[in-house]
Amino acid sequence: ARILELERSLSCLEEERSLLQDQLDAYTYPVLTLPNEIVSEIFIHFLPVYPETPPIIGSSSPNVLGHICRKWREIAFRTSVLWRAITLSLRNGKRLDHKLRLLELWLKRSGSCLLSIHIDLDIDPNVVGTNRAATFTQAIAAHSARWEYLQLCSPTHPFPYIAAPLPFLRALTMGSVKPIVNGTPNTDSLTQALHTAPLLQNVAVVFWREHCISLYPWSQLTRFTGHSILPHLCVDILARAHNLIYCNVFVYAESADEVTQTAQNVTHQTLSSLILCGYLPDDMPWKFLDIFTLPALRKLEVRQGLLQGDPIGLLESLISRSKCHMQELYVPDLDRRSLKTYRLALPAVGSITREVLDRVNPWVVLGD
Repeated sequence: ARILELERSLSCLEEERSLLQDQLDAYTYPVLTLPNEIVSEIFIHFLPVYPETPPIIGSSSPNVLGHICRKWREIAFRTSVLWRAITLSLRNGKRLDHKLRLLELWLKRSGSCLLSIHIDLDIDPNVVGTNRAATFTQAIAAHSARWEYLQLCSPTHPFPYIAAPLPFLRALTMGSVKPIVNGTPNTDSLTQALHTAPLLQNVAVVFWREHCISLYPWSQLTRFTGHSILPHLCVDILARAHNLIYCNVFVYAESADEVTQTAQNVTHQTLSSLILCGYLPDDMPWKFLDIFTLPALRKLEVRQGLLQGDPIGLLESLISRSKCHMQELYVPDLDRRSLKTYRLALPAVGSITREVLDRVNPWVVLGD
């Protein structure tokens, strides 16, 4: 009798479970009734604002949207803008085949969208082989006509030939995350292409030397960020990039032998924001501000340690010579007493502070 009673109870529970399952199967979750266009828009807002790139794998990658249900996976894979911003690092040299498949898959899913690409090829060619690394640059070069924002960390790997112009490229960051000891970055194949990029106005260069001068169409640039640049190259760049509005340079030299003095005087009519910082040997006789006339200068950040001799005198001379209306002066390495001295000596400057005008990481995608 006890067994029969338990069997009846079990039968009742199974009937209840079956009924509940039927109700669940018949239930349509409200979110699944949304039009596909609305779901796509929600997915787009899940990602960082373009041109910032989401991780290519993990919980913040658009790949995760394909793991919820079949309908969402289909919508995600058809929403090409979800795949237009790509970041990929090969630095650890691991799982390269898998990473190449992901890169090619994202490029395919992005359809005809313009692209924001950040690719780090800073790997030892002796470990993975030059041809192995080249497969990644070849993959993105095949879509060069869609480049809009490109960050390429590629110290010594040659870039494949680019036959097509770059009609949509707006911002470019190139260089290395550390000084190049052996070899020279091979960018000859990029030089001609970059001179067919009519929208390119924003460039960042990291740990590069003289060879970068011929690479860029300087006359059309309005923003330049240079990190670990030899001092005399800063002068050359500003002389060539005569339409710059914003310039942020971190000069670096380990010895006076690395610095070539220049006697040229440069008048720059459009530069309104200049940030000058870096590291130079104490015995290096380098002058910068005294060779420039900057009538449009409104914001200046400069390290006092880079101003040789009489810092206040150099600034007074710059302002007087340029006839500029400087609104903001930032000298981050001043002490409080010196700050008061600067304010008394430069009364025409609207604001003088020890703050930093702009902390720029060149490896962050540059917007307009």
